[in-house]
Amino acid sequence: MPLTSNRIEQMATQSAKKKSRGSRKGETRAKISRLLVGFWPSEVRAIHACRTFLRRENDCEISIKETLEAWEGRLGRKWRAEKMRIDGQMQLKEIEQHKSQVHEKEGRDLDWEAAAQDWIECHSRTWRDWWESQPAACPSPTFCL
Repeated sequence: MPLTSNRIEQMATQSAKKKSRGSRKGETRAKISRLLVGFWPSEVRAIHACRTFLRRENDCEISIKETLEAWEGRLGRKWRAEKMRIDGQMQLKEIEQHKSQVHEKEGRDLDWEAAAQDWIECHSRTWRDWWESQPAACPSPTFCL
């Protein structure tokens, strides 16, 4: 079966759901978690998808350290740029919706900057937490390869 971006995302989801049995290189779930501290949840999903892809591509076990080297060396920068583009588009959409909702509920017109500031202060944190949990927040790492 060809590795399409949807297939890679499915494989990443499946591998994330499986219990870690450790690899030949002695990786445990705790060790992997320690190495992935500081990454956004969507990036962790992309790194796992990347690892799955690299395993298939190389037809062998790939350690999380090897995956992170590939990620930081050639894949992560492009993925993050694409993620920022997608996130920005979605935030603009949310701000526009917020502006419309304020107008409908309160009957006042906000200029775009005021609507953006209000949305940031009132909704951005909860939106970011929600957005990071969504599969759409995670660009497929395949376009980086």
